Amino acid sequence: MENDMSKERSSSFESNDENADPSEHAVSQYELTKQAFNGPIGPVGINAPGALAYGSVYGSSSAGPVTADSVVDFTSSGPLLNTTVNLLANTITVAASGTYLIHYNISLGFSVLSTLIAGSSRIVDVALNINGTEDPTSFSTYSITNFSGVAATLAQSGTVSKSVIRSMNSNDTVTLKFRSTSTGSGTATYTSPSLIIIRIE
Repeated sequence: MENDMSKERSSSFESNDENADPSEHAVSQYELTKQAFNGPIGPVGINAPGALAYGSVYGSSSAGPVTADSVVDFTSSGPLLNTTVNLLANTITVAASGTYLIHYNISLGFSVLSTLIAGSSRIVDVALNINGTEDPTSFSTYSITNFSGVAATLAQSGTVSKSVIRSMNSNDTVTLKFRSTSTGSGTATYTSPSLIIIRIE
């Protein structure tokens, strides 16, 4: 008997639910939601990471001679994070492996005697060295060219710069070098060099 009554009540409930107005059901759900309790406050999130590593060195504004296969001289350093600077060796060393953005910039000055040969160039090549080995992706060249074909002393200034992104291992050391020069009977000098390293990954 009790089972029959339970079935009857169940049947009646299902029947009423099927015939119910959907809007009434929505209101019912809304009312239930209003009566819900707030859950516990979640844990404080972790702050986004800041810079991974960076370092920079800068050279004098006084002119120094450009010499083939010589290291660019730096006299001061900027803020450092997970890098070390050796101004005696003109190096920046990274503490951890990762992907780095490396940028350099040098102001150059030429004073050369041009030849009578049109198109004769005077060139300075610069490159990054990683642990003493040239990075071929970092080569940059500055030159002046005698287009007129008239013998004359040329004085010109400009900049040479380059940015590269590359992988580096922990304790890798970076230097900036003049690869080669071709200044004829004249001279080439440099001022205000900079070398900046930032770890981006």
